[in-house]
Amino acid sequence: MKQWHAVVFPLFLTSLMYAGSLLSKTLLLVNSWKEYKILNEADSFDCIRDALLKFFDWTISVSSNVVAWRNYVVAPFTEELVFRACMVPLLLCGGFKPYNVVFLSPIFFSLAHLNHLWELYSRQNCSMLKAVMVVGLQLGYTVIFGSYASLLFIRTGHLVAPTIAHIFCNIMGLPLLFSRAKGTITMAFVSGLVGFVWLLFPATAPDLYNDRTDNCHCWQGYCTWN
Repeated sequence: MKQWHAVVFPLFLTSLMYAGSLLSKTLLLVNSWKEYKILNEADSFDCIRDALLKFFDWTISVSSNVVAWRNYVVAPFTEELVFRACMVPLLLCGGFKPYNVVFLSPIFFSLAHLNHLWELYSRQNCSMLKAVMVVGLQLGYTVIFGSYASLLFIRTGHLVAPTIAHIFCNIMGLPLLFSRAKGTITMAFVSGLVGFVWLLFPATAPDLYNDRTDNCHCWQGYCTWN
């Protein structure tokens, strides 16, 4: 089993959708580094050292944050375990075609996030209209991501593939599509989107992740189960 492929390739593929976001964060980092260097009259070594110290402090802060553990570790693992590792094979065994499973299972995955509607309305004092709009956008996003995660799981045969993509997406949030100030952000997003579509099936080819398929049409072997 080619375990490292299931981490590197899906992570790279997912990051293409965030090309605009990654470029934006890189530009902000470079600008902050230039401002710090000018204001403090520091050399490059001092800037790098301070940046590493801030990153270390941020890592310590996140590692001690219960919400961060929930969002970046517990939620991705448990959701992929339930909605991909458990649900997808059951649907395949039930006779559903892979492409039907890719679009069907995310509906259940999306509905599992309806609890945020009550959370926004009751705990954060949002109006019902605003809560519905926010959760509606979130449900639409989770359907899209759920389809992608299901495709990753079916194509690669590894739970780690959708899990690592899930963690990365939770950290990054929604992709940055455009920026009024910088047209390069939009260009980066479009380029990343084109690369994502172009590499989606080649980068998830089952042969890249499994040494043997036992002449079965699917890596799970569900078509030979009794």
